[in-house]
Amino acid sequence: MNILVTGITGRVGANVARHFLQNGHSVRGFVWPGDRQSAKLAQVGAEIVEGDLASAADVKAAADGQEVILHLGAAFQAGGPFTPQQYFDTNVKGTFNVLEAALGLGEKLKHVIVTSTDATMAKYPPEGIADPIREDSLPLSSTDWYGYTKVLDEHLVDRYVRHERLRATVIRFANVWGAGELLDFRQFHLKTFIDQFKSRTDAEGKRAYEEMSAAYQGEPHLIVACDSNGRPWKKQMVEVREIVHAYDLAIGNPNTFGKVYQLASREPFTWDVIVPYIANAIGAPYTRVSLPVNPTFYEYDLSAAMTDFGYNPRLTAQDMVDEAVRFRASGGGDIIPTRL
Repeated sequence: MNILVTGITGRVGANVARHFLQNGHSVRGFVWPGDRQSAKLAQVGAEIVEGDLASAADVKAAADGQEVILHLGAAFQAGGPFTPQQYFDTNVKGTFNVLEAALGLGEKLKHVIVTSTDATMAKYPPEGIADPIREDSLPLSSTDWYGYTKVLDEHLVDRYVRHERLRATVIRFANVWGAGELLDFRQFHLKTFIDQFKSRTDAEGKRAYEEMSAAYQGEPHLIVACDSNGRPWKKQMVEVREIVHAYDLAIGNPNTFGKVYQLASREPFTWDVIVPYIANAIGAPYTRVSLPVNPTFYEYDLSAAMTDFGYNPRLTAQDMVDEAVRFRASGGGDIIPTRL
C-alpha cells in the first residue's frame, strides 16, 4: 500500500512509519519545512514531502497517489507553546484539509485514520471515575486549545463519514509512553508535587507540602499518590508499540469506518503497585502521600477496539518498567523496536 503519514517525525509517527516500511509498504511522510528529524526517516526508506497542514494545496499534493492516510500531525502541548490561532490552523484546518484530500482520492482511498486524544474528555472529577470509560461514556468537554481542537476534529470526521461516506476512523490515544519515558513520568516523582504545592495557603495544601518536603531525599524520589481518603491513584496509558499494533489491524477494516476507538495499554495501574516496583528497579525511595486535589483515577473499556479489529495490547505497566530500565541502560535510541 501507499501510505501517507502526517506527523511522521513524531514519536508515534516515526514508529508507525518504520513498521510499515519494514513490511514492504511505501510510506510518504508529510513534515514541516526544515524538520530536522526528516533525514532519519528518509534513511529508513520514507519519502519526505514538506508542507503546511494549513495549506490545502500542500496537503492535496502530499495525498496524491496514496491509498491510506494516517493523520498524526498536530500542534500539541508538548511541542509548544502554540497560540490559539496556531492550534486552530494546524489541528482543525489541517484536519479539514486532510479529509478534503482524502475525499478527492475517490475509490483509490482505502482508509483515513485521524488521531485524537483522551484529552477531549473530563477525566478528573473530585471522586475519580469508578467504571471503565467507554468511547461514549463522557462528554467531549475539553476547553484547553489542544483538547478542544481535537473535539472539533472528531466532529469533522463524523460529518465526512455521514455526508460523504468517507472511509474514515478516529483513534484516541491515552497518554503515550515511548521506551524509557515511563521513568520520567512527572506524577511518579515527589518533587513534582512539592513544586505544585509550595504556593498553597489552605490548611490541607500546606499539610501536604510540609509532609512531602520533610520526606524528600533528592532526585529520584518517588511518590505513591493517593486521594484525600488514602485511595491510591489509578491511570491507564499506552505504549507506542501498542499503537503500531492497532494501526496494523485497523487499516482497511470496514468494521472501523465511521467509529471512534480508545487505545490504551492492556490494563490500568495503581500508584501503590507500580511506584514500589519502579523504586525497586532503580533503587529510589518513595513516600505515600494523600493529596488534596482532584485525583487521577480512571481506566478504559477497550472492548470496542478488541471486538471490531482484534486489538490485543500485551504490555503490562511492569513490562514497561523493565523495558524502560533496559532501554536506559543500553543508551536509548531515537526509534524504539516495534515488534511485540
